[in-house]
Parts: sequence; structure tokens; C-alpha cells
Amino acid sequence: MWFFVILHCLLCLGAYLLMKMRILKSPSMIMPLVIFVPVFGFACLAVLEWRTRMHPEADMEVGIEKLKINDEIYRSILMEEDPAKNLMVPLQEALLMNDGRTRRELIMDILYHDTGQYVEVLQKAKLNDDVEVVHYATTAMVELQKDYEAELVRRREAFEERKESEERRRAYADVLEAYIGSGLLEGNVKRVRQEEYCDLLKYMIERSKEDEKLQRELYRKRFDQLLALGRLQEALESALYVTERWPDMEDGYLFQIRLAVEKNEGSEVRRLIGLLEEKGIYLSADARKIVAFWKGKDEGKQGEEKENIPKKRIS
Repeated sequence: MWFFVILHCLLCLGAYLLMKMRILKSPSMIMPLVIFVPVFGFACLAVLEWRTRMHPEADMEVGIEKLKINDEIYRSILMEEDPAKNLMVPLQEALLMNDGRTRRELIMDILYHDTGQYVEVLQKAKLNDDVEVVHYATTAMVELQKDYEAELVRRREAFEERKESEERRRAYADVLEAYIGSGLLEGNVKRVRQEEYCDLLKYMIERSKEDEKLQRELYRKRFDQLLALGRLQEALESALYVTERWPDMEDGYLFQIRLAVEKNEGSEVRRLIGLLEEKGIYLSADARKIVAFWKGKDEGKQGEEKENIPKKRIS
């Protein structure tokens, strides 16, 4: 009697170890039957093992693993639309209303989603007279800023380890660009990050001379930062270089127009617009809007001047 009990225990242990070592293909849920129902349990295990090996497509993990869906297509179908996407306008309205409960509910809904998309609303919420709303908004922005800083440190360190890696340069630049554009930064902290981004873009420009498309993109981004930082002389040098290097492209002329607007040089804006028309340079839709705006403004100003000219009296 004891011999059969010991034999049964050894066989159960052996079956368990073989499953763990993935020699047996049968699912582990069969083990209780094997342990508590001698002979018949092993018979079931043998049949299941034979079926699993003969029909590999039947070898599916039963249980919670069956519920995992890794395919992005299926996930996009099954996931509900993000409810926080429709919260921006309601929250802006709620902030203007004397309804503390609604404000708190909406701000909490945002906190459970991607707060990075709602920085503008959170900034407005920080100025609200509801202490709880201010607390939630401030906490969300502080946490978001900490996440950005941690990611920035990680990307910067990776870049410093292998500066020759284009992938690491790109990742570092993307985080800096997103952080600066997030609306979280102000004052000197923002300026420091802009200076850092500007230096990185210069480094990337120097190492991408063979890719003209990438160069133009990097020059555009660097010019934006130079203008934002008030480094107008460097911005002018960059604009002139781009104009000289790509004389048939709109970029350099648009840079100079923006710089002239920044300096309040209306005559220079008119000269550059005339130059664009004279050279017949192809303009993108955005560039056409800019040119049309300044041409319209200039024509309107000239019209006002004509109206203000005193008419000669006819005697």
C-alpha cells in the first residue's frame, strides 16, 4: 500500500518538474487532477499530452493570459476613447463657474489621464480660488515636470556616453523640444533649457551636413530658439547663411522677415516680400499666409496714409 502511495507521489513530483522544465506541453491546471485522482489523473495527463503534441494549435495558456491582447490593432478597437480629451472646454467653463464640486471632479478626471496634454488648463486651474483645485493642479504639474526632468537626465547621460549615435542625439533633442513646448517652464529655468536645446541643435547641424532636408529642419528649430532667447545677431547670421545656401527655398527669407518684424523694421519686411515675388520662389501654404498678412497690413497702412493726405482746394 505504502509502495503505491510513494510511487504516486514520485510520479506527481516528476510530472510537475517536467512541466516546469517545459518538457511536458500540457497546461499546469491538470496537476490537481493528477495529484488527487490516482491512475485516472495520469491517464488524463497522457491523453492531454498526446492531444497537445498532435495538435499544437490547441496549446493555449488557459486563464488570465488568454485575456492579454498585445496587438495594437485589437487594442485600438477595444479601448474606449479617452474621456479626458473632451474635458478641456468643460473644465475651462467650470473654472469660471462657482461650482466647486464640478471643478474638482473634472480636475481629478484629468489627473487620471495624460496630464501633459492639459498643461494650459492646469495653469488656469492654479489661479482658481478653490484651494483643492489649486492643490490638485499644482501637484499634477510638479509631478509632470519631475517626469520630464528625469527623462531629460536619462537622455542626456545616454547622449554623453555615445555622442556619435544619431539615435541618441535625436532622443535627447526630442525630449528637450517637448519639455520646452510643454508650457511647464518659465523664467530662467526655461531659458536654461532653451540654451541647452540651442547648443544641441548646433551640434546636430555640424554632424548632419550630408542630409540637406534634416539640415533645413534643424536650422528652422534653432532659429526659433535664437529668436525666443533674443540672440538676434546669431539669428541674423543663421538667416543669411540659410538664404545663401538655399537661395531658391523660402526658409532664409522667412527667417529674415520674422527678424525684421521682431525689430519693427517695416521697410525691411516690404523689401523681403518684394524679393520673394521678384525671384518667383515657391511658397508653402503657411508662407503664403505670412506674406499675404504682411502685404495686407502694408497696403492697409498705405491706404490710411493716402486718406490722410489733405486734398487741394479747387478755386
